[in-house]
Amino acid sequence: MVSNTEITVLPENRREFFQTVSSVSSRIRREKGCVSFRVYEETGNENSMILVGVWVNKEDWYRHCTGENFAVLHGTVQVLSIKSKIGHKLLGVLED
Repeated sequence: MVSNTEITVLPENRREFFQTVSSVSSRIRREKGCVSFRVYEETGNENSMILVGVWVNKEDWYRHCTGENFAVLHGTVQVLSIKSKIGHKLLGVLED
């Protein structure tokens, strides 16, 4: 299970955004079923980010979505960003 969150941070909130995301990301990475959680900045647009979380399965991702770390992250995105778009995709293995 892969989750993506696309965010455009208000320029004046960029530092606060990274401070909060840096702190909560380390806690998210320790959650049950979290394979990885990373933050990427768009080349040429330092205020455009994407958060990518990889989870073992839907159940682990759902647990994350009802937890404290998600609440902090979601609140941060709502307060400090211009807009956010959340998309969740399941990846499968292609056979030869």
